[in-house]
Amino acid sequence: MKKLLLLFLLFFTITNYSQNKTIKTLRNEIKLATSSEKKAILQYELADIYRKNLNVDSAYFYAKKAFQFNKQKGIDSLMVKSSLQLFRLLNTTIKKDSTDYFSIAKNIADKSKNKILLIETLYSKGQVSYLNNDWADAFPEFLKVDSISKKYKIKNKTTIYAIIQRSEIIRQKFSKETTLEAEKLLLEALKMAKEIKSEEMINLIYTYLADISELQEKHQESKEYIDKAYNYYSKKDDVRNMSQIYLLYTSYYIGIDDIPNANKEQIKRITYLRQKEDNLELARALAYYGSFQRKKTKEFNSAINNLQEAKKIYESINLTDIDAFERLIFNLSRCYSEIGKHEEANIYLKDAYNLREDLIEKENRNLTTSLETKYQTEKKEQEIKFLSEVTTKQNYIYLSIVALLLALGAFLFYGYRNKIKTAQKLKELNELKSRFFANISHEFRTPLTLIKSPVQSLKAEITNENHKNKLDLIDKNSNRMLNLVDQLLELSKLDSGKLQLILKEGNITTFLNSLVDSFTFQAKENKLAFTSTIEKNQENHHFDKDVIEKIVSNLLSNTIKYTNENEKVTFESKIENNQLQFIVSNSGSEIKREDLPKLFERFYQKKENHQGVGIGLALVKELVELYKGTIETNAENGILSFAVSLPLEKVNENAIVVTKEVPKAIISEESSNETELPILLIVDDNQDVRIVLKDIFKNKYQILEAEDGEQALKIAKKDIPDCIISDVMMPKMDGFEFTKQIKNNELTSFIPVILLTAKTTDEAHLESLKSTADTYLTKPFNNEIVKETVNQLIAERKKLHQRYSQELVLRPVDIVINSVDEKFIEKLQVILDKELSNSEFSSEDFATAVGMSRMQLHRKLKSLLGVSATEFLRNERLKVATELLKKGNGTIAEIIYAVGFNDTSYFIRCFKEKYNCTPSEYQEKNK
Repeated sequence: MKKLLLLFLLFFTITNYSQNKTIKTLRNEIKLATSSEKKAILQYELADIYRKNLNVDSAYFYAKKAFQFNKQKGIDSLMVKSSLQLFRLLNTTIKKDSTDYFSIAKNIADKSKNKILLIETLYSKGQVSYLNNDWADAFPEFLKVDSISKKYKIKNKTTIYAIIQRSEIIRQKFSKETTLEAEKLLLEALKMAKEIKSEEMINLIYTYLADISELQEKHQESKEYIDKAYNYYSKKDDVRNMSQIYLLYTSYYIGIDDIPNANKEQIKRITYLRQKEDNLELARALAYYGSFQRKKTKEFNSAINNLQEAKKIYESINLTDIDAFERLIFNLSRCYSEIGKHEEANIYLKDAYNLREDLIEKENRNLTTSLETKYQTEKKEQEIKFLSEVTTKQNYIYLSIVALLLALGAFLFYGYRNKIKTAQKLKELNELKSRFFANISHEFRTPLTLIKSPVQSLKAEITNENHKNKLDLIDKNSNRMLNLVDQLLELSKLDSGKLQLILKEGNITTFLNSLVDSFTFQAKENKLAFTSTIEKNQENHHFDKDVIEKIVSNLLSNTIKYTNENEKVTFESKIENNQLQFIVSNSGSEIKREDLPKLFERFYQKKENHQGVGIGLALVKELVELYKGTIETNAENGILSFAVSLPLEKVNENAIVVTKEVPKAIISEESSNETELPILLIVDDNQDVRIVLKDIFKNKYQILEAEDGEQALKIAKKDIPDCIISDVMMPKMDGFEFTKQIKNNELTSFIPVILLTAKTTDEAHLESLKSTADTYLTKPFNNEIVKETVNQLIAERKKLHQRYSQELVLRPVDIVINSVDEKFIEKLQVILDKELSNSEFSSEDFATAVGMSRMQLHRKLKSLLGVSATEFLRNERLKVATELLKKGNGTIAEIIYAVGFNDTSYFIRCFKEKYNCTPSEYQEKNK
């Protein structure tokens, strides 16, 4: 039904018939028509009006009649138009029709050499793709229309519509750049419309330009476009375009925050529509006005009346399975809730929830059907091409048999070449399958996002626990589907042979400790006894962290998932004969020996009423094979175990070996001057995790460590680090509380904090944001992501350093990023105002006035503004001096002493170092 709504939004698309005739009038005209030709034209027109009113079944009925007549007469232009009309309708109805109407239209257009018919055909194909949200398919078709029209100098409504559609596709990102590009295309379309003197197209484009100007907050320009369109459509009495104009006026008044006038435009719209015969448009207007009253004017009783009237209209025309009707019901629920009628509110909320479930199910069903159709079509095309080429090669074989008497060698040559080509075609078919997996994975991401987003909105608004539980179930399974999508992508890479191992040197024992540790929390939540035994090994080996992570994570997550409460899950690993060997096992398993080989089949399901194993274990098996390793399963005495052995050799045909860069012995003069490396504080009660993180940052940071929040807080106050990485679940003080303490303390408030944890729930993520952490990352973590996150947070701080160096005076609101730092900057400003002219005021005095030790002030200023306490005082004095020099307030000598310098030569030297000129030269330049 979403497609049908899009059809309404594009009600002014390709058609040459009047939009003012009513259905009743047209049906009477058809009865009175004396010629078959006239009747066919009226049937075409009636089908188009039914389509715009979303009555696609009736539209299809009359369109089919028009097509059958035109087919008998063989009139090219009418055949193309009626074929394209049926082509568009069959993409919005459940009618089954095996006729390929688009091919009929395309063949006629190609044979007739009529480029206008070809343009109409290409535009219709692009329009259907656009309505199906296949913008990547639609855009090239609209470009073809543009290319042909420019080549043959064709300018008509269809060529203008194609430009408008390209503009609509481009603006979908709603970025500044794409909005400007869309506006540019609309102005091009407007120019063409004026050239062909089409008032209809000119004013249509005005409505688009009004909308896009409002997006750019160019309110006055938007209103000018609306006024022009209003003058045109009001004279024409074009019902739906006039309805659209009132909506544009409403949007304009909302944009300038004039709600009373926006309300008046809605009243005008409904008053106007009550005088017309368009019930569907009236229902839409009433539903929109009800929503407007609920959100903007808070007139809940009036909103209920409008929404109830709209509801009756939708029900009378049997249009209750669309998104608009579901939103109407939801708005009714909210209105009843606002006036205290909670019983009615709950009834409507339940109805809205059921409608949303039906719509999601229907959307998923349509998506699946569409994807299957796409795959089957592509597959058939490949098979036809393959069989055709095989047939051609067979002819070569027959000829070579005839030539065998003359040249046996030639026959062998051709036979061999045919085998090679056949193998190549089989490989292409296999690649087609892999592409299908990749494509279907990406296709699913958009609808899954569209499912999750409204579900999360509803969860925030709903208080009924039963409804919340159902929404949690939807959200949970959406996440499950996203996980399956990621696994499908991995399998498609494996199937296509594009996945390779990336072997890097590292300590695998430390890596496994950090990896397995993240499952402790999950096992505890499932009420399982989880133990891990990882044999220590100090040697480094070459291994692929990502692949081993996927193997271990899939085995452990599957094991924990399918183990009953109060049972045991174990992980054991060791390195022996240069092989990594580990076993994942669980107790209480019901798997039998004969079922073990089937566990690695994709989506294996023992019985219809049993849950399947998905594709996780299939992915594990293929990754192990890629690694040239082995995996064995065993089921004995109720214990199911997976034993994996992976080689730790550098030689592997499926691998790329990344060698460690040798640090250069020579240090440049520039880097040798840098005596202070940034300080990084790592907080985690797991020593192995701290070792891993230290290894990542040891070359570019000074590393401080703490094993709990209390210890870390003392270190942070004493040493003022540049960045902190902290675990969440720790003894004494957890990561959330630790972050709050850091951010609320004047000494440490500016320090970026990264929370790193095995808890992946949305609740944990929300809690981290409430604690004002800068970033939240989950275990198992990606080393490069953690490294880049720290680098970027420190880089952001350096932007503040640059900003500080350019400011004449301290302005907290522009420089700092939180209220605690703002108060600190304000405190500095007060002290400076008082002591700036005091030449005896030193950095030690400054620290005392601030209430910190000299080292603490030095570290805070160095990290927050990029300067030491001494440099800070000197810079502030020099900045004030430049302002006095510009204004000419006193002699240079007077200014020197006024800003706290008691040595003229020292002041001049400092001034010249900072501004590359002497004070007198500076004063001369700025007169």
